[in-house]
Amino acid sequence: MNQLESNSAQSAAKTTLLQKAPVTAALFAVNMIVFIMLVCFTSARSILIPTEQTLIDWSANYGSLTLGGEPWRIVSNTFLHASIFHLAVNLYVLFNLGPYAENLLGSRRMFALYMIAGITGSLSSLLWNPFQVSAGASGALFGLFGCYVEESILGSGFTTKEIFKPARVMLMVAVVLSCVYGAFMPGIDNAAHLGGFLAGALLSHYFRQDLKKLWNKRDSVAVGLALTALILAESGLYFSVRNNPQYLSRLEFQNAVPLMKEKKYKEALPYLNSSLKNYKNLNTFLERASAYSHLEQFDKALDDCNSAIQLEPTNRNCFIERAHVYHMMHKENLAIADLDKAIELDPKSALAYNNRAWSYASMGQYEKAIEDCNKALALKPELHLALDTRGLSYHLLGDATRAMEDLNKAAKISDKEGAAHFHRAMVHESQGKTKEAAADRAESRRRQYEPEDWETSLNAEGAQH
Repeated sequence: MNQLESNSAQSAAKTTLLQKAPVTAALFAVNMIVFIMLVCFTSARSILIPTEQTLIDWSANYGSLTLGGEPWRIVSNTFLHASIFHLAVNLYVLFNLGPYAENLLGSRRMFALYMIAGITGSLSSLLWNPFQVSAGASGALFGLFGCYVEESILGSGFTTKEIFKPARVMLMVAVVLSCVYGAFMPGIDNAAHLGGFLAGALLSHYFRQDLKKLWNKRDSVAVGLALTALILAESGLYFSVRNNPQYLSRLEFQNAVPLMKEKKYKEALPYLNSSLKNYKNLNTFLERASAYSHLEQFDKALDDCNSAIQLEPTNRNCFIERAHVYHMMHKENLAIADLDKAIELDPKSALAYNNRAWSYASMGQYEKAIEDCNKALALKPELHLALDTRGLSYHLLGDATRAMEDLNKAAKISDKEGAAHFHRAMVHESQGKTKEAAADRAESRRRQYEPEDWETSLNAEGAQH
């Protein structure tokens, strides 16, 4: 057989595999597309470790919301992944187990098993810990693994030779990695793995009793009963936690999150107050401190920061937030002292270095500001806040070339914030480029950038009026 014939045969084999497992191919594509959208519409950070709030915003399984009026999350979270590594492991398992289960059970039965195992895994996660943020196809994939184990033991039977086939060894390694990853990483849950596995094994055993027939009423009744049982289970979970103070607190906090993002601080406060009334939580204290700070109620903001520090005295974010409040009160020495503490607690906090740089810049100590920005960017080269702070500091030192280089990069990285445009307008004005300056100022207003007093007091050359 010549090379062309060989390639044609391989292509035909691949086409045949795709034709035999269309549901697997569709599930593979959907998981890929959702992850690509997550990265494109959030940030590059989501490739490796998206924040918990990002996962929640993108329909992760989270008790306070899933049981608080958004039950669709028990399905949607099975198509969401917490990192590229998480996605890769799961797609590897799907690629190996999907065609096996689909060829064994048929496309409709395989899809029913996959989805029911995924939903069972989601409910198992809620039962084990209703306050954990959970995402991933692992519950559904462990359902396929349950099918594989059930058929191997009760159907054809395991043999030593079959167990140690390279493909099966690699599959077991992927399954073990998924379990280990779930034990240590947020967003992945071994309770979901167990629930999915048991559901998959039971459904596999049921479906295999009648493989000679296509999908029939017996299958429809079984799936209907399974879904009914899962709906009743979710209802039972809701009634078991609906009066839990921690559940109520987190539900109120999530109501405040979109309002904070929209800078509707006054509207967010009632939800944050209610949240803290039900349960004292560090993140809620810090979020309310931020709201009070933007509303210029600085004494209340400081009280919340101090309450957060009492809860977790070694949490760097408490000192970063209190430093921000001191900065807004023009108490830069106290702000810098808190940022020193935050850096002491976490020397790898790029945000703390940037915020200290911003305080130095507001005090006119531009060399120190640039030094701290360099430290921040060494830790996070794409931190647009540090590029913006350093760009402004270069401008105030009279280095327009470096200033524009940093500000252009900051504006490109951040597609929502307007600080870099506001500061770039200053550089354009110092160079007499009035048209470019006007365009940047208009863009900063469109992005609702609110400059601080010390920024607006600067003239085109960078000196204060």
